[in-house]
Amino acid sequence: MADMINSINALQQSNSTQQSSKLGNADMGKYEFLQLLVTQLKNQDPLSPLQSQEFAAQLAQFSSLERLMDIDTSLQQGIDADMMLAQTINNTMATHFIGKEVVAYGNSFPLLAGQSAPLSFELAGASKEATIEIYDANDNLVRTIKMSELEKGRHTVDWDGKDDAGNALQGGTYHFKITALDDQDNPVNVQTYTRGIVSAVKYEQGQPVLVVDGKEIYFGDVVQIG
Repeated sequence: MADMINSINALQQSNSTQQSSKLGNADMGKYEFLQLLVTQLKNQDPLSPLQSQEFAAQLAQFSSLERLMDIDTSLQQGIDADMMLAQTINNTMATHFIGKEVVAYGNSFPLLAGQSAPLSFELAGASKEATIEIYDANDNLVRTIKMSELEKGRHTVDWDGKDDAGNALQGGTYHFKITALDDQDNPVNVQTYTRGIVSAVKYEQGQPVLVVDGKEIYFGDVVQIG
């Protein structure tokens, strides 16, 4: 499912780029070319008229341009159809996410009082040591978790919902940051994830936005369902 989501979003981005390129290059059309040719014929020197070979060559050039313009129009129509299809698929899929847990790019998460919360992240390489810092809604550091010898890839750590002194924290929205070092003490790139249950789907400019635990997540940021 995640591969399908990535493919659809890649298709939309590719089509949007191609569409901008096509529109930017459409300054010189076949009608403008024909007007230039007619103007040239009107203003030619009677003592040195346009030779038949030159005229034939320019007509051939016009014919080629006309065919290219027709091809461009057909391609543009195909791009528009692909974009509409991708958007329709996105919108249809999004409605089926309601009530399901999703994992997406992000670092905020809800904490229910007395419960734990999973913190998911992905390391670009092996890490000798890593530190998770958890902050409350007022950006106060409430908990620090040390880890060591982590392999490259995705990891999930269950936070018990307590601060560094062992006190249970109130429910609410929290966020976390991670720093990791390899065995040469060089920084390791870390991608954090947020997860939660989809409660609703909104639409912004025709694009679906998932409402997850009260926060909005763009459909294109979803990497896993369930």
